[in-house]
Amino acid sequence: MKRDANLISFKDGFLVHACDSSGGIGMLKYDLVKVPIEVTARYTFRTVIMEVCSIGALPLSVSAEFANDPEYSQRAIEEIKKMAKEFSILPVFSTEKNFKTFQTGLGISIVGFTQKPILGGAPKGCEVFVAGYPLVGIEVIEMEEKMLKLDDFFNLRNCKEVGEMIPVGSSGILEEAKLLAQNSDRRLNLDCDLPYLKKSGGPSTCVVFWAYEKPKLDLNLTKIGTLE
Repeated sequence: MKRDANLISFKDGFLVHACDSSGGIGMLKYDLVKVPIEVTARYTFRTVIMEVCSIGALPLSVSAEFANDPEYSQRAIEEIKKMAKEFSILPVFSTEKNFKTFQTGLGISIVGFTQKPILGGAPKGCEVFVAGYPLVGIEVIEMEEKMLKLDDFFNLRNCKEVGEMIPVGSSGILEEAKLLAQNSDRRLNLDCDLPYLKKSGGPSTCVVFWAYEKPKLDLNLTKIGTLE
């Protein structure tokens, strides 16, 4: 099965390791999207925690690597510390101490553990949904109300009707939905042609998932097809 994470098998379960990176998004001279660096850190962290938890793993540790000096990186470090505390996970950091940089660069990794990954297993005829809307770059700030909130993501993950979930990245909703089908040895029968299906999902502003029936949650869910 394919996912944007490594699953390492142990006797009593699986170690799950996911990562994400961000470049050119911050407040340095050559950054292409100008936002405070703590915003960059928050959304990068969000992407990785969603990938780990979507598989059903409990996050254990987070590392953040900055291609920038400690002074510039400090506000982002404090933001990651705050988010790590919310999930009761241990953070570790590295910054660039030898060279002056002119563009923001950040990588975040999270390691988690699960006894039973939530992958594959979709029955024939189950429906595929999208929650949230794909946003990238400055759209994330300007249209934040369209994105899937982190609390709503966890409500979905804890919903008994929901099977495998995939946070949507740069490959877009359609490719992630195809992967969802592939992981269950099914074929995606697409029943809509929405213009944003091939659009980048940026920092996982939406997720695609299959469900036994439509989740009874107060969320804007869009059905895009079935698995046959």
